[in-house]
Amino acid sequence: MRRLMGSPRWLVAMGMMLALTLTVAVGLIGQEAAPPSRLPRLRGRCQVCHRTETVEWLQSAHAKAWTSDAFIATTDNRTRKECLHCHAPDRILVTGFGKEPSLRNESLEHGVDCVACHEDAHGAHHGTLGTVTDKHPTVKNERFGTVEQCATCHAKFGTVDEFKGTKWASDPKSCVTCHMPATKRPIALDSPERPAHVHTFKGADPEMFRKGVKVETKVNGDRLTVRLTSVEVGHNFPTGIDTIVAVVDVQIVSDGKVIAKHQTLLADDRERGGSDTRLKPGETREIVVPLQGAKGEAVIRILHKPLRDLPDEKATVLFETKVPVP
Repeated sequence: MRRLMGSPRWLVAMGMMLALTLTVAVGLIGQEAAPPSRLPRLRGRCQVCHRTETVEWLQSAHAKAWTSDAFIATTDNRTRKECLHCHAPDRILVTGFGKEPSLRNESLEHGVDCVACHEDAHGAHHGTLGTVTDKHPTVKNERFGTVEQCATCHAKFGTVDEFKGTKWASDPKSCVTCHMPATKRPIALDSPERPAHVHTFKGADPEMFRKGVKVETKVNGDRLTVRLTSVEVGHNFPTGIDTIVAVVDVQIVSDGKVIAKHQTLLADDRERGGSDTRLKPGETREIVVPLQGAKGEAVIRILHKPLRDLPDEKATVLFETKVPVP
C-alpha cells in the first residue's frame, strides 16, 4: 500500500479524481448562482424566489410597457398623463379592479410588474392558489386572473367591450386562458409542482395569430383571394388604441423581383373620419387582389404595427405563406 501511494500511478489517479470533483463542484456553483445575476431587482424582490415567472415576464409587453418605442412615441415622450398610470401602475388591488390605477413613483422602467397585479395594501400576495409560505402573507383570491382584473387597464380602448359580445363572455377566466396558458411546475424555489400559468402574456405573436385566425388563399383566373376567419380571438383583430394596425400585405414576385404589391389595412379609423375595418370575432373577410396579368409567386403576409407609420420591415410578421401564380 505504501508503495502504491508513493507511485506515479497513484498520483495520476488522485489528480484525475480531484480534477473531476472540482469540475462538478464549480459547475453546480455556477448553475446555482448564475440566474439571479441576470435578473433585474424588482419591487418586492419577486425575482429571488419566482425565477421562472420573472424570466417569462421579461419577454412580455408588460415588462416593456414603460420603455417601448411605441409607448414613448404615442405619448409624446410620456407627456400624455392620461396614458401613464396603466404603463407603470401601482397596486391595482389597492385602487380596485376595474378602476384606473395610480402611477407609482418608483421603478417605472419595469412597467406592469409583479407587485402591480399581485400585492395588496398590507403586503399580502394574491393568487388563485393561496399557497402558504413563510416568505410573505398570501391570499387566495377567486377574482384573481379574471376579465374584471384585466379590464383595469385593457377596457379603456374597447377590448373588453369587444369581448363581451363573443361566445366566451360568460367565462370570467377567458383572458388568462388564451394569454396565460395553464402549466404545471414549481411556482417558487424549493416548491413542489403545482398548477400555474405562463407569464409571457403573448398577444401580437405568430403562434397566437395562427391559433386565432385562419388564413386561406386561392388563385382563380386573374384574382387572388385571401380569406381571413377569426376563429379563436375574443376581441377585434387588431385591438387596443387606434394607433395599432394590421396590414394584409400581398407581393407578386417574379425572378426574385417584386412586380406588384397590394396592401389592405385593418384599423379603427373612426376618429379620422373613416370606418373600423378590423376583423371582428367570428367574422370571415375576403380580400380580393387583382393580379392584372402578373405571373410568378404571391407572398402573403399579415403584419402587425404598434404605430401606423412604422415601416413594413419593422413590423411583426404574424403570418406568411407563398402561393404560385401561374
